[in-house]
Amino acid sequence: MPAPAVTKAAIQRAIEATKAAGLTPSAVTVSKDGTVRVETVTEKTVDTDRATAQVLQPKKWATR
Repeated sequence: MPAPAVTKAAIQRAIEATKAAGLTPSAVTVSKDGTVRVETVTEKTVDTDRATAQVLQPKKWATR
């Protein structure tokens, strides 16, 4: 069974979805099996800052 044909519309949808997520597309790769992969420029961090991330520490005893 041959690989599915990738259409221009499928590539355009992938690029538009990337832009809608607030990312900047830099390259598009289409594999043999029809998978469309959009690579992005890392302008901003996707992960949370360390200051706002939950700090792992032992729980404090309840005060009475």
